[in-house]
Amino acid sequence: MTLVRYRTKLLTQSLRRYPSVFRVYRGISWTFSRSPVVPVTKRLLARPRLWLAKAANVACPMWIGPRCWLAHYYAVHGEWRRATTIADDVLARGPDLQVTDRGTHRLSAVYSLQGNYDRARRVFEVIEKRNYEVTRALQYDRLGLRFFPSYEFYPIGHLGRLDHHVKAEILGIVDQRTVILLGAPKEFSNPAYVRYWEKYFSLVTEPRTISLLGPISYRLQQLQSPWRSTDGRRQEHAAFAREVQLRWEAARREPLLELSAEHRGRGYERLRDIGVPEGAWFVGLHVRDDRDVHNLRNADITTYVRAIEAIAKRGGWVLRMGNPNMPPLPPCPNAVDYAHSAKREDWMDVFLWAEGRFFIGTLSGPQMIPPTFGKPVAITNCGPIPTITGTKDDILLPKQYRFDREERYLTIAERLFNCEHHQSITALRTKGIRVIDNSPEELRDVAVEMMDRLDGRHKDSEQESAMQARFADLAAKREMYPIKLARAFMSRYPGLF
Repeated sequence: MTLVRYRTKLLTQSLRRYPSVFRVYRGISWTFSRSPVVPVTKRLLARPRLWLAKAANVACPMWIGPRCWLAHYYAVHGEWRRATTIADDVLARGPDLQVTDRGTHRLSAVYSLQGNYDRARRVFEVIEKRNYEVTRALQYDRLGLRFFPSYEFYPIGHLGRLDHHVKAEILGIVDQRTVILLGAPKEFSNPAYVRYWEKYFSLVTEPRTISLLGPISYRLQQLQSPWRSTDGRRQEHAAFAREVQLRWEAARREPLLELSAEHRGRGYERLRDIGVPEGAWFVGLHVRDDRDVHNLRNADITTYVRAIEAIAKRGGWVLRMGNPNMPPLPPCPNAVDYAHSAKREDWMDVFLWAEGRFFIGTLSGPQMIPPTFGKPVAITNCGPIPTITGTKDDILLPKQYRFDREERYLTIAERLFNCEHHQSITALRTKGIRVIDNSPEELRDVAVEMMDRLDGRHKDSEQESAMQARFADLAAKREMYPIKLARAFMSRYPGLF
């Protein structure tokens, strides 16, 4: 079984050129790798997969797929020397990797996880150069097209990045082309939200047309990263989003999306159906929890009860978003566990993102969506700070990183420059760093701060203004958006600046 799975994996490069076939492959792959109904099977297959990758590394050095996976596995688990040795050897053999290959991203991640960003960038530069040469030879570059395929922009967070691209085209940061969303709406994580982007994108949904466009769209597709500007600069998404959003805000431009009258009317009717009083204001809440105890982006929904109670005291309601596989929300005043409701629909998700007074999220895809409608977000339980994007109205409440051996917390500078991209608690643990989630009190305070800001009752102290300025300076050096830090963080840890 494992041999069959690896053999199939090696077909990915070819299958991506034929989207209709690739979608079938992706569906089967999802069933056996991510579906919640097969966690036991996944765990049983993990060890044989590791054994096979190790065997391929020794006996079949030209079998690139398993070796890229093994190098990434070692990097994620903090075994840097092993990871780098394999990655260096794979690249030295000059494999015919493509920009869209999963192996390419894994090799690049081996270096970026260690902070070797120059090496990570060079991996993509070599492969981008090959793709550029092929594109010019076939004259695809003369078509003036840019594709955003469903397999690349399926997750809701990736769809939120469309906002940055459209703004960049309007501002002249990237070349203006005919931009095409490739795939039926149902092939994206939220079909209703995809429809909102038809104002700016051509949506091609016919499977036969998508298949015919396969060879061209494969070469002209926009990746999640890097993003290339008109002056030739290559930027990771956080840096790209920083430049775009700062220039957008400096020009005092309005949000790109606006909730439709139909969705607004249906949304308030649905709110009444699930118990929210007419005229009551509400906020959306999404706390990522896929039961993976090693993932930094996860958090515990039960720790948000005090935040919900604080909102209820001010007359607001909380709609907890997500999916039925998440742990249930404990009983709370003025709260609806919409994630476990039979009333869940894609358009209702859009309504909650766009019409809520504000949104409380974690470092997960849903927190990317409210800003596309101009709504502020309180980003809580954030681990890798440099990966975030934000707006002038958002606030950030990071998790804490504790260096137990020296009995201290990591400073903001250390968080931004020494362990910025780690998303594995295990990898941080190998460095002697313990991750501490936000406390219920901190989460309550950030909810209160957001309400106070919207009510015009919040004002930073001189010390807080100085800390915000210091963070903005560090953010500029790290090329990330200078999001506002929550008072709950600054008041408790002033020495970290």
